[in-house]
Amino acid sequence: MTTRKASLARVKVKFPDEIWISDVFRKFPNVKMEIEYFLPYDLEKSIGNSIIEIQDFNITKLIELVEIHPSVHGFTVLEKEENKVRFNVKTKDPYLLYALIKCGVLVKFPVNVREGYAYWRLVSSRESIDNLLTIFEQKNINFELLRIGNSPYILDEEKERLSIEESQVLDKAIKKGFFEIPRLISLEELANHLGRSKSALSVMLRKIIKKKVVLNI
Repeated sequence: MTTRKASLARVKVKFPDEIWISDVFRKFPNVKMEIEYFLPYDLEKSIGNSIIEIQDFNITKLIELVEIHPSVHGFTVLEKEENKVRFNVKTKDPYLLYALIKCGVLVKFPVNVREGYAYWRLVSSRESIDNLLTIFEQKNINFELLRIGNSPYILDEEKERLSIEESQVLDKAIKKGFFEIPRLISLEELANHLGRSKSALSVMLRKIIKKKVVLNI
């Protein structure tokens, strides 16, 4: 097993106003929220898929708000108690996942969300984290670097390692601008360029992103 040390950055990132999370915190300011999981669902439309747990005294009205919100493309309740709900939600993600994969930065889940801000724990080399924050600045993303230093996590490179084929696909996707914001090439155009079907490329890219974004300790 090959391992390496890395830096850990704690970054506070504001969700865009049009995303359902911002609306929840405007209308339910005392809500407690945690993102358990967040990965791409529809690469062509930049839709992400996440598992969220929320605690609040008005769960029923909160669920109603999320379910009908214009930024939500799919919603399923997984568990529900009197003051707590856990659900799967699909929503537009215009920048975060693509910026992470482009820079090779891993996320340590779960992610706490307070007052409309996500408190991300990002793990990678100092250079990669700096590159990610530079993208945030260039795209006018509202963020604050809270802390950066040595990571307590020792990364297992075998879990992150891509096959030769996956590495070639990722390299081409980055060079062609698939992970730029806004995107410079569509999924279909990239698939044609690589001589693959759009569906097969979508499956491969989701596998690549899971390896390169989610921190498995």
